[in-house]
Amino acid sequence: MPKIAFLWPEAEFRSLGLPEPNNYDVHFGRAGIRFEVESACQNADYIISPSGAGNIDVALLEMAPQTKLVQLTGAGYDNVDQHECARRGIPIAYMPGLNAPSVAQTMLQMALRLRRPLTLLTKGGGEEWMSAREDNINGRELSGRVGVIGYGHIGRAVASLFLSVGLEVVCAKHGDHQTAKVVSLPMREVIATSDILVVALPATETTKGLLDASLLRLIKDGSIFLNCGRGGIVEEPVVAKLIETGQLAGAGFDVFQEEPIPTGHPLMHLVSEYPKRVLLTAHVAGQTMDSKRRNFSIALDNVERVAQGNEPLHQLRTPKSE
Repeated sequence: MPKIAFLWPEAEFRSLGLPEPNNYDVHFGRAGIRFEVESACQNADYIISPSGAGNIDVALLEMAPQTKLVQLTGAGYDNVDQHECARRGIPIAYMPGLNAPSVAQTMLQMALRLRRPLTLLTKGGGEEWMSAREDNINGRELSGRVGVIGYGHIGRAVASLFLSVGLEVVCAKHGDHQTAKVVSLPMREVIATSDILVVALPATETTKGLLDASLLRLIKDGSIFLNCGRGGIVEEPVVAKLIETGQLAGAGFDVFQEEPIPTGHPLMHLVSEYPKRVLLTAHVAGQTMDSKRRNFSIALDNVERVAQGNEPLHQLRTPKSE
């Protein structure tokens, strides 16, 4: 029976109510835990993996020499050795845009929490009531300009949401992205003039280290910085410094250069000092029940397509093998 290595927690899959595929031996393993990944992938025919966790590398593919498909359940593909897959003739498929609504909603949620952090009532009574009112006096409405850096599926979903709440949205110039509602501007201008800056870039050779100190120091005083793209694009210690100096009013990160984020990371140090100004999440912006149901269904459909001799949907164009 063909084996599927499904590199997600089994409980998450079961919670979605999706039927387990017939005529396949499915082995689950958590992508961030290497020994579970290796156990699941041993002699696997198909590998289904998150985009943002774990590595599908040479060592892993050696354990599954008959692999017929590497299927990613997100829009990224930087955790897969594309050259090795090309050498072995293994197609890689991914999920462009299917997580975009979930990611965009997370960015809007972060912006709202940073502009207007709410102190919630937990006990009742006059003392808590007055304290909560005093804590909430400095909240502000979302207003001004939103600058989106990276105008792919996620960037466009982010733009649409912020437009819907009445904000101006611009994007960093890259190709012909300008629309009637979203003007394309040079990146330096976007950074210097935006009240909310959202990074939604993929990890590529050209984006690695792109937002360095020279660009980040252009950030408008009192603005908010949000990163939902990939780690390694933003010079994170510089953002931490801008929080400390007050140039940035707040920052929200869902992705980091090193994941899991180390305990000694500069941004982690700020969470306790500025709890209402720094929001950090564990690369979960795209992980809702809705997005996982969509992605897992297509992933399993792609397994069946390849098993029947067809090309998978959303196949990645991999580099030529050497």
